[in-house]
Amino acid sequence: MIREGNRTHHVYLVVKGWACRYRTNSDGKIQILNYQIPGDFCNLHTTLTQKIEYSIATLVPSVIAYIPHGRIDDIYTHHSRLTRSFNWLALNEISILQEWLLNVGSRPSHQRLAHLLCEILIRARAAGLTEDHRLHLPLTQTQLGEAMGITQIHTNRVLKRLQAERLITFDDRMLTITDWQGIKEYADFDARYLHLDNAEASLVNDL
Repeated sequence: MIREGNRTHHVYLVVKGWACRYRTNSDGKIQILNYQIPGDFCNLHTTLTQKIEYSIATLVPSVIAYIPHGRIDDIYTHHSRLTRSFNWLALNEISILQEWLLNVGSRPSHQRLAHLLCEILIRARAAGLTEDHRLHLPLTQTQLGEAMGITQIHTNRVLKRLQAERLITFDDRMLTITDWQGIKEYADFDARYLHLDNAEASLVNDL
């Protein structure tokens, strides 16, 4: 949708599909900074600085709403409840970024992937994209690896390990968490950073 360093006059909202924010180094290696699923803004803060410091791309065929910065500014000025919601979204993005830094810097690869899948399940649950403890996960192994700082080959090995541990099944892009409490302990996962208590509670009830 937009490349790092360009100017944008819109905020992008994912209506359908998956998108991501990412950076690319001088060697062309991609580091995904966050995934955006339906209902997520990709760049809400760019109303403050029009020049964007990362790239945004769709990962699958998607529908994206382009909202002019002026409309967002009008909401901040005249709609206090929506402004509070935007502030909550900003807090949540910071929390997720901090947890991703911890994930990449402090956890071995098998825990990284388990942690990422736990997060994806809860966020998808809150967005109404799950059926019990299952969801359609359209991401490739390369795209998963780019969020964790590991190669596609390593991601494949780790996926097989999680399946061998009977924590997940992943077949034809359908992810199933078969042992929620087990994968949480395995991943050292604490969902509080997502601020989506209701989504986790309903997930636990279904399991």
